[in-house]
Order: sequence, then structure tokens, then C-alpha cells
Amino acid sequence: MVYRALRLATASLSGAVFSLGAPALPAQAGQPTAARLVACGADSCLRLSGHRSSPSVSVQVNGRDLPVEGERAWQVTVPLSTARTWAIAHGYSVILTLVDAQAGTGHSVAVALPPGSLGTRLELASLIVRAH
Repeated sequence: MVYRALRLATASLSGAVFSLGAPALPAQAGQPTAARLVACGADSCLRLSGHRSSPSVSVQVNGRDLPVEGERAWQVTVPLSTARTWAIAHGYSVILTLVDAQAGTGHSVAVALPPGSLGTRLELASLIVRAH
């Protein structure tokens, strides 16, 4: 019974909007890359945002270019069904690669994902509730 209540609470929290920062790229110090859940029609989407040195720098996940909006300050909004196909690094993060084809360079950054956004469940061994 407690597990079911916890699971329902976790599911309702995963629908909320969270914004978590990830480490910034060395060239973009002070400019965090972030991920958050947003509503997109009847569904939920994952919005990634950050900064890049030039609009010609592409943003990739798993070697595939993402449809970026914006110039140096960019954002990408993808349905959760698409985001769930991405490889997830331990610690609930996705690895974004910023590729500058002109310079022949690329930088990777781990972006922390909102808890529960990609459907992973966490089972607790115990739960302590205190009331004062």
C-alpha cells in the first residue's frame, strides 16, 4: 500500500516542470545546459537549452543532429517518446555533443534530466515518514 502511494506520488511529480543545470562547456563558462519537462499539446516534451559559440555549431545526441531553435542561445523541444530512445548515462543524464564542423572540434556535456522524465522507476528499500 505504501509502495503504491509512493509510486503515485512519484508519477505525479514527474509531470511537474523541473529545471536542472548541468556542467557548462569550458568555452561557455557560466552558461549552463539544462533540461526540463514542458507541455506540448496533449503530451509532454523534454526541452533542452544552452549556449554555443556560433550558430553553425550543431547540437547532437547519439550522433544525430537535433532541430535547434535560436542562435548562440539555443533550445530543442522533443517529445518524450523520442527522448526515451536516447542512451541515458548513469545519474540520469543525457550526453549532448556540440560539434563545430568548420573547426573540426566537438565538446560533450552531460545534461541532468528531470527525475522520472524518461520513465525509469526507483524502488525504495524503506520509507520513513515523521510527523511532529
